[in-house]
Amino acid sequence: MRVTSSKPRRQKMFKCVKFKHNTSKRKVKRPFWIEPVDGGWFCLENGQWQKEYNGKGGMSSSYYSMTFDGYGNAYSLKAVKKLINRWDVPKGTKFRASLPFCGYDFYITK
Repeated sequence: MRVTSSKPRRQKMFKCVKFKHNTSKRKVKRPFWIEPVDGGWFCLENGQWQKEYNGKGGMSSSYYSMTFDGYGNAYSLKAVKKLINRWDVPKGTKFRASLPFCGYDFYITK
């Protein structure tokens, strides 16, 4: 598995951090946003990525905030890599895992 980032070596963030949200007075911790670069749909029934939409529903274009659907959130790059390893996708598939801050994206090739 290959991981690349646009940030220099000392400026990378590997975990989600708590930050103060604009509308509320409490600190919020948001998970990684994971999506395939070439497109695809995450099936909520079987927990795998598919190329085409099934037309019935129960699919998402990204893996983000999945606790309500029965899947765990990924709060670190290590957790993202474990998730991608478990998914049954072809070798060479490229995913983008991004933090909620601008410019903190990781490109992971399985």
